[in-house]
Amino acid sequence: MRIELLKQMSRTDKVYLAKNNEGELVVLKKYRDMSSRKLEMTILNQLSISGYAPMVVEQGSDYIIYEYIEGDSFLDKYINYTMTDDNAGLIRLANELSVFLQIFYSLAEGYIIQDINFVNFIIKDGRCYGVDYDSVGEGMQYTDVAGVVAYAVKHVVGDIHDCFPFIQQMLKNFHMQMIDIINDIKEVLLKSNNSHYVEHVLSTLIMIDDEIVDDLDSVEICL
Repeated sequence: MRIELLKQMSRTDKVYLAKNNEGELVVLKKYRDMSSRKLEMTILNQLSISGYAPMVVEQGSDYIIYEYIEGDSFLDKYINYTMTDDNAGLIRLANELSVFLQIFYSLAEGYIIQDINFVNFIIKDGRCYGVDYDSVGEGMQYTDVAGVVAYAVKHVVGDIHDCFPFIQQMLKNFHMQMIDIINDIKEVLLKSNNSHYVEHVLSTLIMIDDEIVDDLDSVEICL
């Protein structure tokens, strides 16, 4: 397939938005680690069949080309909902991400995302798509949920309580309590924040088990 590179899509130089010879947008991803390419290919193929990841259209020894999904950035929607105190929007986002993660776990048994980054998720027509699997490895699901909470806390716009509806719905969907994952959240936060800030955040988060958000959706996401 002949493609025209349009722009770099990541801080590294390995992911590009491109256009194929039919004028369709695609994504080109290059690899240095072939085992990483093989694992990502497997995951993309499995998830794309289920409709939760872009479809691979070509592969080579050190690259893959997959379809470009034109939707809304999960991070942008999350930031917008916290800025506007849109609890219903936050709960909906949590449900959409939960569905994706549970499908991922059912297809890639024993594996987790590990390094959660909201930039790597796209929302289109009420469905969450995962578009990057560089950090996938063996692990337990509560590690990913802790990563989701830590990322949500670090990127909330305003007071930390503004993201409680999102966090509470995530915990509910995975039948977890904050106390179950608080140590994992601490590990993630300490990598990029000072200990004083982290302790303040943790002391606030731990209260979430006793709080109720009026708009919290009563429907649990169970596949």
